[in-house]
Amino acid sequence: VAEHYARGGPVETVGALLSQLDEAHVSLVNVIVGRLARGWPADRRPVLNAETEKDLERLLSRTTEGNRGQLIKLASRWGSVKLMKYAGKVVDELLLKVDDGKLQEEKRLDAARQLIEFQPDSTAAVEALLKRVTPRADPQMSDGLLRVLQLSQAPQMGLQLMTRFPVLTPAIRSTAIQVLLGRKASTMALLDGAEAGSVQLDELSLDQRRTLAAHPDAAIRRRAQALLKRGGALPNADRQKVFQDLLVSAERTGDAIKGKAVFKKQCSKCHVHSGEGIRIGPDLTGMAVHPKAELLNQIVDPSRSVEGNFRLYTVVTVDGQVFNGMLASESKTAIELFDTEGKKKSLLREDIEELRGSRKSLMPDGFEKQLRPDDFSDLLEFLTQRGQYLPIDLRKAATIASDRGMFTSKAGEVERLIFPDWKPKRFKGVPFHVLDPQGGRVANVILLHGPNGAVSARMPKSARVSCNGPARAIHLLSGVSGWGHPFGNAGSLTMTVRLHFADGKTEDHELQNGVHFSDYIRRVDVPKSELAFMLRGQQVRYLAVYPTRRDPIKHIEFIKGGDRSAPVVMAVTLESP
Repeated sequence: VAEHYARGGPVETVGALLSQLDEAHVSLVNVIVGRLARGWPADRRPVLNAETEKDLERLLSRTTEGNRGQLIKLASRWGSVKLMKYAGKVVDELLLKVDDGKLQEEKRLDAARQLIEFQPDSTAAVEALLKRVTPRADPQMSDGLLRVLQLSQAPQMGLQLMTRFPVLTPAIRSTAIQVLLGRKASTMALLDGAEAGSVQLDELSLDQRRTLAAHPDAAIRRRAQALLKRGGALPNADRQKVFQDLLVSAERTGDAIKGKAVFKKQCSKCHVHSGEGIRIGPDLTGMAVHPKAELLNQIVDPSRSVEGNFRLYTVVTVDGQVFNGMLASESKTAIELFDTEGKKKSLLREDIEELRGSRKSLMPDGFEKQLRPDDFSDLLEFLTQRGQYLPIDLRKAATIASDRGMFTSKAGEVERLIFPDWKPKRFKGVPFHVLDPQGGRVANVILLHGPNGAVSARMPKSARVSCNGPARAIHLLSGVSGWGHPFGNAGSLTMTVRLHFADGKTEDHELQNGVHFSDYIRRVDVPKSELAFMLRGQQVRYLAVYPTRRDPIKHIEFIKGGDRSAPVVMAVTLESP
């Protein structure tokens, strides 16, 4: 509330507020002061009289050490003369905290953050922190201090950082580059350094090179592209040729153990496989249903068929910061971005000057520059290795988001199937991967046509998923439908699971209302499926289909039967013979 109040710059009520704060509880004073300082616009200055100045000085004695700098920053923005004499003391106090080895690292970095927030335009504040980034310093502390500099608006910050770049250890150079890419002025300093030879652009990660080559500022973009091209750091634009050159890697047998190590090093900061990694991009656990060549093509050309929720967005804020990432969520007042390091950044819409979506995937082109051909063979061997169970990725087959109404109305609150979380599930020892619908933005379940409702009537009558291998069983989180048993006719055909074998033959497994399927809206038991999960009072059931052949199945098709229900498939897992 205090920050929202401050953003309006209500100069006429400042005096009344200060007099009230003089009597407020100290914890309330600290919260309000901190948020006023964060939200108050630079161009709104109240008229301060002698009484207001006294109120500010009294307030200073009531704020804690951590918030004293925020109050002085706010008073400076208001044009206070009286509190400026305390500024030097606040800076000294904060630097003493930064240097205090007895304090936890988090508190030392918080002091550094307060220093930059207190003096965002100060060249001296930047220099003070950079002096503490030395080869003898704790690498984690040095990394943290550099990240704090992302908050600085000092016009010479980039030049100051580039001056110290040669003495930075390799471990924290990547962080320094990330800081330099955060603002236009510092990005220019990075390009100056590249031209002078003090930094090599091949030191940049793939996503950092992509940030430069696609920078929202046209002058930076042209200059960066020329430098990257000259140094051979730009990926080959002909992704099909890259794929053809590497195709031999997909034809060889690799080492799955080495491939797992490649995954952990190169992929796990954005992808999960068998529970390991960070879930930003698609879960790779079920990738074994795809041929190696197809996976290779997706790796070297990630933007070939990128889904909307994995696309890259660039945000430029009103104070000149540049952020790149995947849109994680959005509301009326803010958006959240996931960057390629798996970090989430929240940005208020009123602080955004430019928001630009691209058709590019969050995963940049040029992954082939990170690996040797043998590494590709090993990685592909790991990704296509099948264990006893193989959860299938439903992203391309899903037809609707289950956290919105699925049957009669998108607004229908009870027409939703929502897990408390969207982590992998397990039932009767079988692992299932459920997709996160991300607030209705991502289709995460297969809902087939049901003529009774306005929403379900628009659903397709069939959907298919890849298999590309034999299966002992096909395990389903399903068995529920709109207008299922006890509605409709018991024994009517709700859904057919059709197995398409590699030899062109098919095998049908018919699932019936009141036998395999029942209504989703509450627990209703039927003989050939069993309750798996209750979701806010709604049910999801479990059943399995057993192929009669052990031959490779190319894909599995779910086909709507002749009754009037609308069947749901939430997750599919293959079991190897």
